[in-house]
Amino acid sequence: MNRKMKDSGVEWIGEIPEDWEVSKFKNMYTYKKEIVGERVNEFERLALTLNGIIKRDKEDNEGLQPKQFNNYQIINKNDFIFKMIDLENISTSRVGFSCYNGVVSPAYIRFSPNDKNKQHKYFYYYLMSMYYNCVFNNIGGNGVRSSLTYTDMGNFLCPLPCNEKQKLIAETLDKKCTKIDTLIQNQQQQVEKLKQYKQSLITETVTKGLEPNVPMKDSGVEWIGEIPESVKLIDMRHLLNISTGNMDTKDSIDDGIYPLYVRSPIVEKCNNYTFEDEEAILMSGDGAGAGRIFHFVSGKYGCHQRVYRLNNFKYVLSKYLKYYLEVMFPKVVEQGNAKSTVDSIRLNMIKSFKVVVFDISTQEKIANYLDKKCSQIDNLIKIKEEKIQKLNDYKKSIIYEYVTGKKEA
Repeated sequence: MNRKMKDSGVEWIGEIPEDWEVSKFKNMYTYKKEIVGERVNEFERLALTLNGIIKRDKEDNEGLQPKQFNNYQIINKNDFIFKMIDLENISTSRVGFSCYNGVVSPAYIRFSPNDKNKQHKYFYYYLMSMYYNCVFNNIGGNGVRSSLTYTDMGNFLCPLPCNEKQKLIAETLDKKCTKIDTLIQNQQQQVEKLKQYKQSLITETVTKGLEPNVPMKDSGVEWIGEIPESVKLIDMRHLLNISTGNMDTKDSIDDGIYPLYVRSPIVEKCNNYTFEDEEAILMSGDGAGAGRIFHFVSGKYGCHQRVYRLNNFKYVLSKYLKYYLEVMFPKVVEQGNAKSTVDSIRLNMIKSFKVVVFDISTQEKIANYLDKKCSQIDNLIKIKEEKIQKLNDYKKSIIYEYVTGKKEA
């Protein structure tokens, strides 16, 4: 049945059914801020994540942490919280609906329901749809520090069907989104299995070679295991030249997780720090990306101080070593030898790092074999990730269509 539609008067909502209204968010929910103070031990700590509001241990030290939680604010079950700062960042969480009582960062904006019988799930789907479509980001103003206040959120306009219709829309979306989420989870599990298989394949190949029946010996290194009797185990210091970048942090244009400068225009700005090699491997030295590998062939680049540069390969092919480092070096980092408050790679760690060295012709065969096999696996992963993206896009689309009445529940 075709319903009569009308212009909502709100750009991001578009047309709504003729019998729907548009109302400000503060007409359904009220802004509150209640600092927990001395009652802090009565409440669990909560956090807003991309997976919604979750419980978080007060002893969890991941990321930036407060010295104490007395200045945190209380939220109750059925409250909404919003993170409306730095809105140019479109990849962070913005909206959360709480299923718990607890305390959260005072930087969040809290709204509590006016009417305990409201269909909170409908408003959750609507707000999430606006988050998915970057509405908050676009209305928050320009600049890195763009933000919305509790007044802005209170005046935020929402499509408002009758209570019965809100309930029906929420129930319909629960069913449909559950089915989609199940399909997404299935694809994600397949992607994870493919990634694990790829890691296992590389590890097995670079330590055992391509011949399954050759005599083996104990490498003497726990994370390497057995290796063919004919190969050598050599410290990396004897295989290549190891140096560090000489670019200081103050020269950074974008000092990100992996502080690495690649090609123009950055190289043009930092000519004094530019290197040029026929082949080189770069390794991030610290932070969240410690040990991450970058391989350059005929590349021109500049290196940050926290990036190690491996070149002048003597007894090992760079394309073989790249595969070896990608799967084997993280095992050293995971052992905790390089851990302090953040992961970091020490020069001595790299110099003394043990490499399984086959003869050059075998290294070539191994690298070529892995190029082919990994390409096949990567293609399968890409297909499944594209399916995940399409499912996510479909989910976002139907949520928007139902909460704005363009599709009838």
